[in-house]
Amino acid sequence: MTEQDIYNLLAAGERVTLECKKAQSSLPNSMWDTYSAFANTYGGTILLGVYEDTKEKDMAKRFTITGVNDADKIRKDLWNTINSREKVNINLLHDEDVQTIKVDDRDVIAIHVPRAEYNLRPVYINNNPMRGTYCRNHEGDYHCTDQRYKMMVRDSRLMMALTDTFSDYCKWNKRD
Repeated sequence: MTEQDIYNLLAAGERVTLECKKAQSSLPNSMWDTYSAFANTYGGTILLGVYEDTKEKDMAKRFTITGVNDADKIRKDLWNTINSREKVNINLLHDEDVQTIKVDDRDVIAIHVPRAEYNLRPVYINNNPMRGTYCRNHEGDYHCTDQRYKMMVRDSRLMMALTDTFSDYCKWNKRD
């Protein structure tokens, strides 16, 4: 991702697949809600080091590149936290999903959160599947309804059952 890519993302504003966080000196707690929401919905990009003035109507003036003070520290905190089962039930990220980009001589961290496969959903935080499962609507992260949560669990189990059935079928047909 380049500086121009960041500006291109910001030109359309926050949306179902983009979230900006000021995050100058640390990871904001709300980032984990967004991680869960992106993983359970369509995936998306979190930009750390970008402030959004929600009162500003002109998109050209709505976002300010504040940068993060210590990108290495924040990235280390990100990896330590995302690999802790106390915070997140599953880490979907790979090294290439987290980048530090120079924008206006400031460091912005771009985190690409992929959509979780059916068998990995729901992605939840704080060891609490019912209260820690989020979905993304428009530009906000919202607790999933009980119904949506149950649908994710059902779909996950269904996919696992289908995979097991297919594996058994392949093993059975291999015997011929």
